[in-house]
Amino acid sequence: MLCIVALLGCGGTAEVQREPLPTPERYYILLDAGHGGFDGGAVGTVTGVQEAGLNLQVALLVQAELEAAGARVLLTRTGPEALGDTKKADMARRGELLQSEGADAALSIHMNKFPDPTVKGPMAYFQAGSAEGEALAARVIAALTEDLGLPERRPNPGNNFVTRVPTAPAVLVECGFLSHPEEERRLQDPAYQSTLSKAIARGVMAYLQEGEGEE
Repeated sequence: MLCIVALLGCGGTAEVQREPLPTPERYYILLDAGHGGFDGGAVGTVTGVQEAGLNLQVALLVQAELEAAGARVLLTRTGPEALGDTKKADMARRGELLQSEGADAALSIHMNKFPDPTVKGPMAYFQAGSAEGEALAARVIAALTEDLGLPERRPNPGNNFVTRVPTAPAVLVECGFLSHPEEERRLQDPAYQSTLSKAIARGVMAYLQEGEGEE
């Protein structure tokens, strides 16, 4: 069972004013919108919203932010459909895309759910044992908690398909909990989704630029 730490405070959806993201010379990022088609993922406890659609909405916003920063982005899916007729076929195709050569980072967008309806807030998972994955996840979760006005949270080690398969450093981003009534509502709010996407992109770019500075 995952160790979940509840974040305190509600926080608004007002965006934090920041300097524009620096434009790098070259970055190639793999971006996965989790689930899709017959696999709707988690379901909101109040509205019944499906995770898959929210994942895609946020992923498309993240794509726009990353591309505005000068990155090249490959999305595993751009529409509501799955990547195969079965879960096995879908994951196989998703894995092929996440193993694309030359990628600098990979990230998968998801929504969370937990039996305790008081648990809320974003989380970031990296492949256990991957120092670069941990560094990427740390940058992403730091940006998310800062921009959402939440207490600091550490990234979590795990062994997930979308962090295990990519050859590039990878992070699975859980944007929030569909089992928390208020957060379920926020995750459907375009302004809140925009805040999430800007923070995720900022964290990814911070990681990449930091690594380039060490070369």
